[in-house]
Amino acid sequence: MYKRIIYENWHLVVPVLSFATTVLVFGIMTVRGMLLRKDKAARMSNLPLE
Repeated sequence: MYKRIIYENWHLVVPVLSFATTVLVFGIMTVRGMLLRKDKAARMSNLPLE
């Protein structure tokens, strides 16, 4: 009744690339946030209020 999905090797390229891209983008955002200087972070936190 139900057939199992049989993946070939090239079918795994899209999910792996998508996952790698997501990890890369969020990793870069995290590193940039951690390396942000305190004075710049304080100035940027007040931007919506100015």
